[in-house]
Amino acid sequence: MNNKERIERLVANVNKMRENSQEMRMWKNIPLAKECIELLRDIDDPEETPMGKALACEAVIAQLPEYDVPRLVLSIMRYKLELVRQSDEQDPDRFPTEEEVLDGIRRLEDYIDTEHVGTDEFIERYQRHLKFDPIERSSLWEAYYDEVEEECDRRLGDVPRGMGFCFAYWSTLRQVLAERGIRWQSPHELNPHVIFD
Repeated sequence: MNNKERIERLVANVNKMRENSQEMRMWKNIPLAKECIELLRDIDDPEETPMGKALACEAVIAQLPEYDVPRLVLSIMRYKLELVRQSDEQDPDRFPTEEEVLDGIRRLEDYIDTEHVGTDEFIERYQRHLKFDPIERSSLWEAYYDEVEEECDRRLGDVPRGMGFCFAYWSTLRQVLAERGIRWQSPHELNPHVIFD
C-alpha cells in the first residue's frame, strides 16, 4: 500500500468510526482505531507533518469510548505525544500542546492505576459526576469490551436507541458480563439519586 492509499484508508476508517459512534456502536471502532494508528505509523510522506498525524490521532481518539478501552487510548495518546514533540507547528489555538496531551495521559494512567488511585479519588480529582463500577477500570473489562458489546448489540437487535434504552442495555450488559464471570453494577444502581432516561 502506498502513502496515498494509506491516507485514503485512514480517512475512510475515521469516517466509518464517526458513523459507528452516531449509531451508538463505538465498540466497532476498536479494530478501526488500531488500523488507523498502523496506517499513520507507516505513512512516510514529508507532506504529512507530525502535527497533521497528531491531529489524526485526536480524530481517532474522539471516536473511542476512552474509559472502556483506556489502555488502547493511552497507547494512541503516547504516540500523539511523540508527534507533538516532533512538530515545529506550535499554535495552541489550533494544535494540541504537549501539556494538554500529558494531562490526558496522566488522567488515563490514574484511571487504570487502581492500586494507587481509588474510584472515589478518581471521581473527585477529575470532576466525574457519576459513580461507576470499579471493574470498569480493569484490564479484564477492556479485554472483553468489544466482544461483550457485540453480544449486547446482537441481543438487543433493533431495540430503538432512544429514551429508556439505557435500562435495556444495562440489563443485557449485566447478563452478558455475568456469563463471563464478571459481576457489574449499572450507573443506575450506583447513582440512585440520578434520573436516567
